[in-house]
Amino acid sequence: MDAINVDINHLKKGEVSLGTSIMAVTFKDGVILGADSRTTTGTYIANRVTDKLTQIQDKIWCCRSGSAADTQAVADIVKYHLQMYKANNNGKSPSTKIAASIFQELCYNNKDNLSAGIICAGYDEKNGGEVYTIPLGGSLHQHDLT
Repeated sequence: MDAINVDINHLKKGEVSLGTSIMAVTFKDGVILGADSRTTTGTYIANRVTDKLTQIQDKIWCCRSGSAADTQAVADIVKYHLQMYKANNNGKSPSTKIAASIFQELCYNNKDNLSAGIICAGYDEKNGGEVYTIPLGGSLHQHDLT
């Protein structure tokens, strides 16, 4: 994977480049997820040690960006739905695609009320590592990032 150089020279004097950096990359035997750890409120850094990675199932995780309250609530709801899926399917774990589809449905149906961008990534024996993004607005995109 290539590094991306960001030119911050376009910023005005005194401006700070803010925002969340999240990523997920598949490899032969799994998926690697990463995120920065700061939470901002405007130009103020409210917390320097925020965890933006959330475990949804045994081998399914999400990276969260946007409103912390919105993304935490959506992740909790998806986690609940996947627990119900597992209970109703004799302990069979859901796929990453099922998890991503639930994220997508929640984000799309509430697109006017949420500020949530999600990366859903996971691994299973059948499909290997998978990465899906659910940007603002609630669309769903599968990525082959190796």
